[in-house]
Amino acid sequence: MASRVRATGNNFILASLLATLSYLPFQLVAQFTLIVCVLLFVVDPFPTSRLAPKLILANNKAIKAALIDISGTLHIGDEAIPGAVDACRKLFQYNHQLKVVFLTNTSKVSSETLLHQLRDMGFDESCIPDRDAILTSVNATRQYLVTNELRPYCLVEDDLVEKDFQGVEMNDPNCVLVGLAPSKFSYDKLNGAFRLLSKLKGELEHADCGDKPSLIAIHRAKHYRDSDHQLSLGPGGFITLLEQTAGVTAHVVGKPSHAFYHAAVSSLGVDPANVVMVGDDVVGDIKGSLEAGLGGAILVQTGKYTDGDELGNKTDGVLPTLTLRSIVEAVDCICFCVEKGTTSTT
Repeated sequence: MASRVRATGNNFILASLLATLSYLPFQLVAQFTLIVCVLLFVVDPFPTSRLAPKLILANNKAIKAALIDISGTLHIGDEAIPGAVDACRKLFQYNHQLKVVFLTNTSKVSSETLLHQLRDMGFDESCIPDRDAILTSVNATRQYLVTNELRPYCLVEDDLVEKDFQGVEMNDPNCVLVGLAPSKFSYDKLNGAFRLLSKLKGELEHADCGDKPSLIAIHRAKHYRDSDHQLSLGPGGFITLLEQTAGVTAHVVGKPSHAFYHAAVSSLGVDPANVVMVGDDVVGDIKGSLEAGLGGAILVQTGKYTDGDELGNKTDGVLPTLTLRSIVEAVDCICFCVEKGTTSTT
């Protein structure tokens, strides 16, 4: 319908201008022709972003909550994605009808540092109220380590160890913990992790140690969009290296873990079928959330998105409910549906 409305509007403008041009000298006609080209091809008088696209959750459920990815969806590096600040502010204007939580696999900095960085980018309390509005895979990992009495050999940045893993015992390690830690992925560090995993595997084969995993991944993203807007290596490749060389399988705590999504939904107190996920990662955000039972997932074409991600080639055929240009369009769509009290727009 958006294309039909836009075409009708453009045709009306064109017809009006042509009628006017028939009464003008040639020189003015040429000038007006240039203006027409600008109007039709540069300044879009009927942008599709103003026309809410169709969003239908599974079983036509109403939208009661939204999970919003952070890195690549709200910002890239230390720059907010254009319109993202206002989009988040708009979400919280519907807080009487819509519950919102921000999810992130960010494991390069602590939760405290992350919130400070977001504040510096313009995401004030009207956009992201406080740390309680953010669920991080780092915090989920800390809880997992404590609950299972795991003492990690850490391939994570010092900022995380100092601020987010306080109180976690790390002497005499009985597992390896991996996050996004560029400063820790040296040969010596990786070899140390490999040797520990090999030792632990041998001990497990000769003792009844239960099902505790020896390799813990905060997440295993293959890549992410860096501050220079180029793709950079994520921790996924290093986790695969350790799995294959040590002969173990990593336990992933963050996205796309079903447990991580279930924890987020549980914190909101809503049915998963009434929740929509918004993110730039077709595997972690889209496939992960839909397979965890969420009602819908919107893929945004920012961050780590690459052409064709929405076609299902990377997700075993699991497709996003919608693919939109950015968080701005996603929020417009969600808020329109919430305002109308339905999941479907025309």
